[in-house]
Amino acid sequence: MDKNTQKTSFGQWVSPISSLFIEAIAADMKTDRYIKKLNTRSFLQLLLFAQLEEVESLHALSDSLFND
Repeated sequence: MDKNTQKTSFGQWVSPISSLFIEAIAADMKTDRYIKKLNTRSFLQLLLFAQLEEVESLHALSDSLFND
């Protein structure tokens, strides 16, 4: 396996989730109406990452994202 690959394991796990489906639901519910940075898809990816890594708190999540 190449060490400089662009695809991560997490990216491969998230890729089957249809972004069009998520965007359609977000548009119907108007969840991303006033959001500029953390949209629904990014939030779901962050939530999945925290669940897979068994992160204990938001501080630990922030540390794990910025330290790696």
